[in-house]
Amino acid sequence: MVRDEIIATHYKTKFDEYNVDAPDIKYGSFWDETYHPESKKRLLVPNDMDIFFANKTMADEFISKLATFASNYDGKMYIGDCVLYALDRCYTHKKINIYLKIGKTISSAGHSIRLEIDVIINNDELNIVEPPFNNADFTSNLFVMSKIRTNRYDIRLSRNTGTKLDTVSLTERTILQAKILKDIIDNKTEFIRKCTSPTAEYMNGMRIIKMLNHPHLQITNVLFIDIDRTPDIDDCICDICQISVKDESKSKELIKITTNKHAPNMMHKACFKEYLKSEIKKKYENPATRSIECKCTRRNLFNFKESYKYSSIYK
Repeated sequence: MVRDEIIATHYKTKFDEYNVDAPDIKYGSFWDETYHPESKKRLLVPNDMDIFFANKTMADEFISKLATFASNYDGKMYIGDCVLYALDRCYTHKKINIYLKIGKTISSAGHSIRLEIDVIINNDELNIVEPPFNNADFTSNLFVMSKIRTNRYDIRLSRNTGTKLDTVSLTERTILQAKILKDIIDNKTEFIRKCTSPTAEYMNGMRIIKMLNHPHLQITNVLFIDIDRTPDIDDCICDICQISVKDESKSKELIKITTNKHAPNMMHKACFKEYLKSEIKKKYENPATRSIECKCTRRNLFNFKESYKYSSIYK
């Protein structure tokens, strides 16, 4: 949510600057993505929300108010308990789904809305560690939004990123923060998860798959890259669908896999995402290392767990 708020706010500012002398046009055209397409990312709205509470009392109050909100709109709310992977502290994770029907009239069935909220509750008030709990996955997810006073919120770097950002000088921290923010605005992010458990590659893959579905951000330090489709692009056959990558019916977006630097190969991004989901879900375990591995279509390792070494934060 915070990452997308940063993007949307930046491009809303660009939109406001473009319409500074025409406020009537501005408000009438804000949700029209064809109007001032240079700032269309202003329309980015996150489809889920992660909220951290420092204690159970605050979380219970929030959940109670959510239940009242859902009831007031004749909606339904479901709460489930989830497992938090790779955290060695005592937290409770609740996944909340709210279903609402709005705009219902005599002549219209209205619209169904589903709200997804992940609530993380700290169970040790004497020792509070804030998200991402020293276990960051992407540089774009290093920011938190915290309440500073009634109806006012501040976006800042987390105090517990698990990277050198937590300990460096103010000057270096500010420089790195500016670089990360610029990357986010430029549609870039880096995978920096450092977990070394035998099952780490499974969770790495799951986090990467989720990021691949982001409408704008691209991962820049893994062994595959998004590439632009150009008229003179080399023709080759997609490893998955066995159709030429020049065929746009399968996917307009392309991926180049660089697990073998001497023989990179291209494929449709849609095909790649389906392949990666399948490969991750296999949870293939190397019998020699007893660790889960994830391989490309040509059976070379992705080694996502080593990606952090190629991040600007660790250079």
